[in-house]
Amino acid sequence: MNQMNYDLTGSQFNRLVRTYRPSQYDTFGAEDPRFTKPMNHVLKCRDRLHVALRSGLRWLSDEPHTIVDFGPFPGSLLRLLREIQPTKAARLFGAGLMASPEFVQFMRQDAGVEILTVNLDPAGQQFTSKGYQETVPLPDRSVQLVFALEIVEHLTSPFHLMTEAYRILKSGGHLVITTPNVTRIGNVFKLLIGRSPNDRLAPPGYNDPNDEWRPHAREYAMHELAEMLRHVGFEIAQANFFLGEDTQDCRQSTRQSAVDWVKVPFYLFPHLRGSLLVVGRKP
Repeated sequence: MNQMNYDLTGSQFNRLVRTYRPSQYDTFGAEDPRFTKPMNHVLKCRDRLHVALRSGLRWLSDEPHTIVDFGPFPGSLLRLLREIQPTKAARLFGAGLMASPEFVQFMRQDAGVEILTVNLDPAGQQFTSKGYQETVPLPDRSVQLVFALEIVEHLTSPFHLMTEAYRILKSGGHLVITTPNVTRIGNVFKLLIGRSPNDRLAPPGYNDPNDEWRPHAREYAMHELAEMLRHVGFEIAQANFFLGEDTQDCRQSTRQSAVDWVKVPFYLFPHLRGSLLVVGRKP
């Protein structure tokens, strides 16, 4: 088994973005007042998606691939994977919530993806009454690559997600995590003016099991995520701070634009950048 060392370059990824056909699930709508142009999830999150895909695909071997996306809605990552040469023939799965019958059928017909309804946060107990399975219905050591993009911050405890990823991954397989960086400069500014950086947490008493999109439970620093992955059994294959801003096409007030410019010099210090990428390798 040999590693392919595939590199998804910026020009290759930009070509994917230009030709991407947004679905009804990842389209924000031409009249959405938040954006300066018609927007979809891939275009909005293009920096983060490129970093994650490039980091994950470089570890693939030349054997047939099975790839799982934890938290797959709205399907953008999996649909992109179907268009990338090394993963065109891969077995693709998504495991998480917000998997309506219509979404499951669409993903199967459009991209040959199987969507599995799984509660990856049983510690939260919000969805216990729904009877969702809490383990991914895939065999042990059957997967080469798992993505968990912008999901761990929504979980009461990410340990279950990490443990499930470790279980289904083959030896030498990788888990790719992206998440907001709690030490980013925007949070430092909030603390300086007396505001909490946790303003995206659920309000007190919020518990609506019919709403399967969850607010942030908490955010993490790099050393925390690395320690958690090591505790589960992973080795750290890659750990980077990156600029995962997705506001470049958003309508902003003059004040918001000024704040963004003020942040720029601080990005020279990696731990003040907006996002974390951590890749865990199963020995």
